[in-house]
Amino acid sequence: MGKKMNENESLDLKIDKVVRASVQSDKSTKELIENAISNMPLNKFLKQISSNPHHKRLLFLHRFDLFGIEDEMQIPYFHLCNLTINENESSTQVESTALQYVVSSEIEVISNGKIILQSMFGIDENKWDILTDDFNDVVAYFAIQFIRSNPNIKRLINTERFDYRVMKEILKDYKNTINFDAFDKEIESAIETEQEKIDPLIKSKIEKIIISIISGMMKNIEEVLDSTKKMMPNYILPLHLSSSLWLRNLLSRSGLSFLECLNVLDELYRNRLIENKSTIFWCENCSLENPSYSEHHGRIAPSKISRNNCLNCNKPQSYASIFSLDGTLKEAIFSKDGLLSVYLGWILKNKGIEFEVGEYSEKYENDFIINKCILIECKMFKSEKDSVAIRSETDSCFSQIKKHIKQLDLEGIEIKQAYLLWNRKDNAEELQRKLRYKYNQLFKEYELKIICPDEIEETIEEMK
Repeated sequence: MGKKMNENESLDLKIDKVVRASVQSDKSTKELIENAISNMPLNKFLKQISSNPHHKRLLFLHRFDLFGIEDEMQIPYFHLCNLTINENESSTQVESTALQYVVSSEIEVISNGKIILQSMFGIDENKWDILTDDFNDVVAYFAIQFIRSNPNIKRLINTERFDYRVMKEILKDYKNTINFDAFDKEIESAIETEQEKIDPLIKSKIEKIIISIISGMMKNIEEVLDSTKKMMPNYILPLHLSSSLWLRNLLSRSGLSFLECLNVLDELYRNRLIENKSTIFWCENCSLENPSYSEHHGRIAPSKISRNNCLNCNKPQSYASIFSLDGTLKEAIFSKDGLLSVYLGWILKNKGIEFEVGEYSEKYENDFIINKCILIECKMFKSEKDSVAIRSETDSCFSQIKKHIKQLDLEGIEIKQAYLLWNRKDNAEELQRKLRYKYNQLFKEYELKIICPDEIEETIEEMK
């Protein structure tokens, strides 16, 4: 259960906390390991990770490195696009001018709702004002009738003091205190022909509104079809504007080339762990004068997206794709220790090695205790940290391991060896040497080591 909100905090701070908490999975590592084993596509993919370091370099990134831009978490999609400059160049220049024209032409219609409705129903400005007044009359009439049908609401309107407590005291759980059927009865009486249970003027206004809408639609059927698209724009289209920036950040943080990243996405696609959410194509030349784009729906392999030429000039088109993730994979990536800890547990389970995960001692949660004598703490770090920050984080991890071992010893659990498993690319041998004096006991008595992702399999083999 989440922490209780501090009522003295500002709404902005509360919202920020909720957003940050929502990007982390609430499932335990133990649950996620079991889910990964039972998810056949993911299970198959995890078997391939051990022999492919590129998979690890991408998917063992911190969730903010995978799906964040400038420390702001984005929607958890994988983006793909054709990079127009050096693929590893860091640039704040986002998308092409042509794509910006395409998106703005699609989104521009959102603010013109009144004009679209007038055009759809063939209603001029004067008739629109009259129709709006009639509509407001109908809404006001039904609202007042609803109040008149509910004595408790009338009582609340007339009371001198009104607040939440007074409202709940009278309406309680709303059962038998409010007649919600009043709305249905009023609507039924509005369309009833045999008896006049509604004010005839209101009935006339309702009929006038309905006839105006139906008449306008029948006279402007083509406009209705065109306007339907304008009223429901492609809201996912603007997400493509950040594709180039997202991809450049990802390549920089993972250290992968464009083709290496593309191969990982292809492997995820083949195992049905990612799904095309939106793929668009546009011509850099033609779309500047007349914004236009085409969209692909359905399955498409990431490596095949670029095979598309403009129908007008036959030049290769630019493209941008968004892929959503398999639910189990997404939950693992967004867990506290990411896919890294799930992968470790998956290996241990498949090797038949005894382990406990996420078990609490009296004071601390221990990530992994293997064969009742080996402690492994998993840590996910963001990639862009300087040497000072990395040393501070490592120092903190060693201190945590020391406390965990001491507490476990007090509880009769004898730890013989300790590891720090992290998602950095190497095991920081030089940094370990610098910290050896401060944590001499850990290094001597418990053979403390740092494991990087490429060393997981070999380290596990030594534990068998």
